[in-house]
Amino acid sequence: MTAPRKRSRAGVLTAVGLLAMLAFVYSPVLRGQVLASRDVFRIFFPDSAFLLESLRAGEVPLWNPYLRLGQPFAATLYSQVYYPPRWAAVLLAGPIVSMTVMQVGHAVLAAVGVFLLCRRLRASWPASLVAGAMFGLSPMMTGLGTQQNVVDAAAWSGFILGAAYDVTRRPGRGPVLRLAVYSALSLFTGSPETTLWQGLVAVLVAGAGSRQVMRARAVAVARVAGGFALSAVLAAVALLPTAELARNSSRMQRDWAGQLTWSMSWPQVLSALWPLADWPRGKYWGEDQWFILTLFLGTVSCALAVLGAIRGPRRARPFAVGALGLVLLSLGRNFAPAAWVLQVLPPFSLFRYPAKYFVGAAFCLAVLSAFGLDAAGRLARRIRPSRLRATVAFVGMVGAIAAIGPVVRLLPMRASAEAGAPWVPLCLGLAVLCVFLPLKSFARPRRVRYGLAALAVLELAAAHSLLGVPTYTPLEPLLRPLTMRPFLPQPFEGRISTDVDGPADPTLGVATNTIERSLDRLMPNRFVEERLPALEGNGAPEPLFWDEFHLAGKRSIYDLVGITHYVRWGPPPFEDLELLSKVEDGTTLSRTNTALPQAFLVQRARVVTDAQALEAVSDPAQPFRDTVFLASGEPLERPRCSGSVSLERHGAQRLELKVEACDDSYLVVSDSHHPGWVATVDGTEVPVHRANLIVRAVRVARGSHVVRFDYRPWSFRVGLALSVLGGLGVVVGSRRRVGA
Repeated sequence: MTAPRKRSRAGVLTAVGLLAMLAFVYSPVLRGQVLASRDVFRIFFPDSAFLLESLRAGEVPLWNPYLRLGQPFAATLYSQVYYPPRWAAVLLAGPIVSMTVMQVGHAVLAAVGVFLLCRRLRASWPASLVAGAMFGLSPMMTGLGTQQNVVDAAAWSGFILGAAYDVTRRPGRGPVLRLAVYSALSLFTGSPETTLWQGLVAVLVAGAGSRQVMRARAVAVARVAGGFALSAVLAAVALLPTAELARNSSRMQRDWAGQLTWSMSWPQVLSALWPLADWPRGKYWGEDQWFILTLFLGTVSCALAVLGAIRGPRRARPFAVGALGLVLLSLGRNFAPAAWVLQVLPPFSLFRYPAKYFVGAAFCLAVLSAFGLDAAGRLARRIRPSRLRATVAFVGMVGAIAAIGPVVRLLPMRASAEAGAPWVPLCLGLAVLCVFLPLKSFARPRRVRYGLAALAVLELAAAHSLLGVPTYTPLEPLLRPLTMRPFLPQPFEGRISTDVDGPADPTLGVATNTIERSLDRLMPNRFVEERLPALEGNGAPEPLFWDEFHLAGKRSIYDLVGITHYVRWGPPPFEDLELLSKVEDGTTLSRTNTALPQAFLVQRARVVTDAQALEAVSDPAQPFRDTVFLASGEPLERPRCSGSVSLERHGAQRLELKVEACDDSYLVVSDSHHPGWVATVDGTEVPVHRANLIVRAVRVARGSHVVRFDYRPWSFRVGLALSVLGGLGVVVGSRRRVGA
């Protein structure tokens, strides 16, 4: 058979194998079920619905008016506003099914990217296939579908590292431009920690070289760094607003200490090759991380990765160093040097959940497994197969399986580790048998590679069956309309308050019908899908005064921000509320008549500190009905009089009000104050003051006025200009390269 035909046949077999594995791993999807647990239904469904609404309206969704009194939308990177695959999935499949489509598509992208990278690193076809399956189709990556932005960003790892490898070996701007584009796509997915570890591994690859002199390595590192710098310019339209949002959030406060939340524990690291070694886990926000529900990558694959790190070629070294470094970094609070790095050194100190770095370790281990499989093939040349050796290996495997349970009981390991213990000697024993069995047609080392590759892939398939992750949900309940909608006025001009916290452990959502009933309960953030503005919400980064204001649960704050309806998983929160609806699971909808309107006038103003403003808005006497408490501006002391405010026009990023002021007054609007909001009174721009701790206010004189608020953040305009310039640079650079 000629070489082209062999390559064509191998390509067809790879595609068929990938499709078969996908059909097996995602078989619930073929039965009409979708991913919906954890952040998928809490954040990604609502975000997709709002993104779809904005795309159909032809708007860039810069501001979400429904969440937390309004907050930036495109500036929350995980919203993926600028990520083209997200647009296509939402437009074609809708906000609910699109998340499953994204997961399956990016699992394929991750597997293909690692496969192509390993082939570029001169790994064999079966070795590259194992590496792609280990990363893209492992239980860990499948379970991460509930954290869609991390999966989407990690899926570009193979392409990013492939471009970085080319940068070190090919002159010209082509590899640098590819590196910049792939890295920008990773940034647009909304997991900057992922792009960070991708950059670290890319620098390791550039610094390792093949046998280059130091100067050549330095040039390669500089070119890779330049590629990532260009990617930041391409993604500036997302990054600059994100930085502005972070600067005005609780994340940037001196007392923020969330960097070590959900650090990996040592048993969880072990569970990458030993199933169930980390169960039972500790409490949800305790010492164990719950970001990644399943960490299993495969016993055979991890063993091959260790072999690749030890016996692989020089080009395997940066991945070995990357795997070790990222595992240690993921330990966070459980490894003192990592804790120091994550808490002190930017940009690490800007992020939380160290467990995210374990995804990078899994990527490096996947690449190492390819080198390990080829190393096993080379070792097979030196090992003579024999029935005696195979028999000894089989007996040893059976003995290890029988003995490992009692041994585990003697060790300080977790309760479920014993249940998963036989898996390890079984898989390792079968791997040894692949080497020792003297099959009649066993041509070495090619047959050894194929045998180990088949075993590694079959182990991943078996792990999916036994571990059963992630949890899927039938589609039909998620498409049911809101049952309490008839009890809400149309159009809805008020604001709602909902229960922010779900069960203590969100992974138990299916058992309590949390997911299926999440829309009826208007759980944050599903009220966004119904276009109901609310005080509460989920998602990072949390706004300033989140705990003291949004989660305070005080009637005065509810009245101040115009809460007209309350949704609770139980009785109404206050005795004077009017009960409108109660469904069979105990969820209630109630109404109040004490809420202030969205916009109102006061004739008294005081400039106070934040502590004084918090005291005022928390006061049961509600002094804010007559006096506005400003963080900036001028005091005002006029007799109380009647005025009126009426809504003329409003949209997600604009608000126009007609004001009849009986005297000099402040117009208070109970929407979030945030940089980027511009106000005009009769066409003349006026300052927007932060009032009553977190809302907006402008000064108006006596008489009739038209007051308009528009959201026009400088960070978006500057970021858009930089992204356009960067994109033009990439296009010009690509054309010059083609012309050359």
